[in-house]
Amino acid sequence: MTDAALGDLDRHTREQLADLPPTASLVYLELYNAGGPRTLRQLTHRTARPERSVLRALRQLYDEDLVSCSPRHTEPPQSEWRVNG
Repeated sequence: MTDAALGDLDRHTREQLADLPPTASLVYLELYNAGGPRTLRQLTHRTARPERSVLRALRQLYDEDLVSCSPRHTEPPQSEWRVNG
């Protein structure tokens, strides 16, 4: 299976992403193609973006109801992010 690109997403999702900064689209595609939840650290590593930028993108995606977050009970505790739907 090959990774999806923005053009492979449904029209509504593309329209939502079009209103967001490029980092948000990059983070969304990384989550979409991941096949499972990812932590902030994993997303920062995979996108090669600063943690602060990835966190801002995640918040924007969350506000648009494109991603969700769930706690991961590890030591130290971390959150895992995934695409909605």
